[in-house]
Amino acid sequence: MSRFEGTGAMLLAHGGAWDIPDGVVQAHRSGLRTALQRGRNALLNGSGALDVVTAVVAALEADGAFDAGCGAMLNQDGEVELDAGVMDGTTLDYGAVMATKKVAHPVRVARRLLDAGEGRVRMLAAEGAERFAEIEGLEMVQNHQLVCERERTRYEQLREAVDQRHPSTSFLPGTPEGSTGADTVGCVARDVNGRLAAATSTGGTPFKPPGRVGDSPLPGAGFYATDTGAAGATGWGEAISAVVLSQRAVADLAGDAHPEPVARERLLHMHRAVQNPEGAGATGGLLLLTADGRGAWAHSTPRMARGGWRAGEQPWVEV
Repeated sequence: MSRFEGTGAMLLAHGGAWDIPDGVVQAHRSGLRTALQRGRNALLNGSGALDVVTAVVAALEADGAFDAGCGAMLNQDGEVELDAGVMDGTTLDYGAVMATKKVAHPVRVARRLLDAGEGRVRMLAAEGAERFAEIEGLEMVQNHQLVCERERTRYEQLREAVDQRHPSTSFLPGTPEGSTGADTVGCVARDVNGRLAAATSTGGTPFKPPGRVGDSPLPGAGFYATDTGAAGATGWGEAISAVVLSQRAVADLAGDAHPEPVARERLLHMHRAVQNPEGAGATGGLLLLTADGRGAWAHSTPRMARGGWRAGEQPWVEV
């Protein structure tokens, strides 16, 4: 299944697109199912799309199985740095934070910035984002509280490696167990009133330079939403940003275009347009949802953790 349609509330979520090892598939399934259940309950209780995508992504941040929140990969200093963004398709309002080290849920900080910024401020970085989160009373943590044992072990392995792989190779076939995959998380939703929203969150690429920012907190790149479509991207962030993947995909939904071929074509365009230093084309995954209830996803990686829900059914998950 790579598409689904419905007339009521619906949502799609992902937990990253890469060569996900068999040993972590079940953890990805479980984490996505829990998050989707939270989104389903919120939609059934009448929550708006913006609240729903925030809640789903916050649940994925808290799960620990993904490269987000308390499961995030470590930078070259052995620290967690988190990025997130959220967008309201009705108003085009968005909020985004990047390189945060002391917030438990960057997606909630991004959402609060969307609400409180009133258009004067939409993006905050590092200490500025943390100061804003603390003033707003959002959950703060010490950085070591975000570091999980799995990623500490991965960090030590990468630090000792003589030849560091290019981050783009994290999404190609042959990524071994315990190596450098990356599980950015995201969600797109349509509420009972047909309003759309998108959100994404990440810890970035493994062993990244401190301060590195990819596509996830950039509107139009890692996420985008209008009154006609919503998108969430995952994969090699520098390539996704270069082709403005999410915005271009939503723009392609004009008229009667179905999101499934649009998602495939946008990923193919990125693969052809951007190559890493070794000549390999960029890869990733994409969720798309339309205001009239058509949803689809595509990925050019070996696997993509994704799932969804629509009114009248139970959540489903595939990896």
